[in-house]
Amino acid sequence: MHITKLATKLIGLGFRNCIVVELHTDEGIIGYGETVLKRRSKTVEQNLHELGRYLVGKDPLRIEDHHEKMYRDSFWVGGPLHGSAISAIDVALWDIKGKSLGVPIYQLLGGPTRDRIPVYCHCPAGGSPEQFAANLLRCKERGYFAAKTTLPLFYGGAAPAADKGYSGSRGNIPASWRETEWLPTDTFDRIAEFFAAGREAVGSEFELAVDCHGRLSPADAIQLCEALAPYKLMFIEEPTPPEDANALREVASRSVTRIASGERLASIYEVRPFLEARSLALLQVDIANCGGITAGKKISALAESHYVSMCPHNPNGPLATAAAVQLLAAIPNCFMLEMIGSPEDLELHQRMAPAALQPKGGYLHPPTDPGLGVEPVPGCEEEFPYQPFEGWR
Repeated sequence: MHITKLATKLIGLGFRNCIVVELHTDEGIIGYGETVLKRRSKTVEQNLHELGRYLVGKDPLRIEDHHEKMYRDSFWVGGPLHGSAISAIDVALWDIKGKSLGVPIYQLLGGPTRDRIPVYCHCPAGGSPEQFAANLLRCKERGYFAAKTTLPLFYGGAAPAADKGYSGSRGNIPASWRETEWLPTDTFDRIAEFFAAGREAVGSEFELAVDCHGRLSPADAIQLCEALAPYKLMFIEEPTPPEDANALREVASRSVTRIASGERLASIYEVRPFLEARSLALLQVDIANCGGITAGKKISALAESHYVSMCPHNPNGPLATAAAVQLLAAIPNCFMLEMIGSPEDLELHQRMAPAALQPKGGYLHPPTDPGLGVEPVPGCEEEFPYQPFEGWR
């Protein structure tokens, strides 16, 4: 068997573009993969086609060999632009292998370690503690036992109700405010008011988390951790900018709440300093950006050796979600998986891919069909055309 063609589709699914790759083979098996790099979709698509020049004519079952060559032979190793393209191709190769052997991907990774994957959903903070509490109650009513918001005041102020999903819309603090600039002294007390109201609304057993998008200096992040400690959060995500493992370690050493980070780390080599520095308790590499299932399996093992759990970043589409589930089903150190998880977003997933995984009672069940277990509807790029996205921190 050999690869005959690489094709791509840009699918504008809600607030992001799903960059889908198709690998065609001479035996009629098509492998699918997906990546999302919200503000650079067309750049990643071009990289996929450049990698396709190497892949055409090759045996798709030599996944490890292809992964290493796509990474090393580029010379300019690393980074999310390259890692995202490699990720989509890698998942498509695993999809082909699973289909050719008639088994789900997780069976090729050592078999299942669990029968279901816990998930948390997004919950917009809203413009007030009362709005956040109401949005959390909607998440709980839909069967979730865990939800994450993006740092109140910084994000979520203009967001619609929780059924609209994504929690990262603009807040009141300017979008390009720098982590080295002054914040009013009462900022962290005001943020804590959101979590006081949220905790009172959903009770002690519901899990709460906050994503800071790397917006704080270590000193401010420590103040945030202290202000939120009474509300027993599941984790505080990316409190400092993503470049410095030692800055994050400074925060982690002062926090009683788990520190999570890693979504912007695009290879095992970028992950290693954060694990060696003991900077985090939860590693959030995105399977759609870190090098796919091949890299994800290696990163998971490295994290396991440091007693760190995997909690992948995944505000993505249905194929990327399925890829993350395939990996998490096969590793011992699975903590939880992110999803937007709103009714609106789940409907979009299903319209793009009818077999899209749907959470039940806060869990996803690994697919049993061969390969990835999820495929896009032919022509869905016409129903969901590409959208250009700009963003902020």
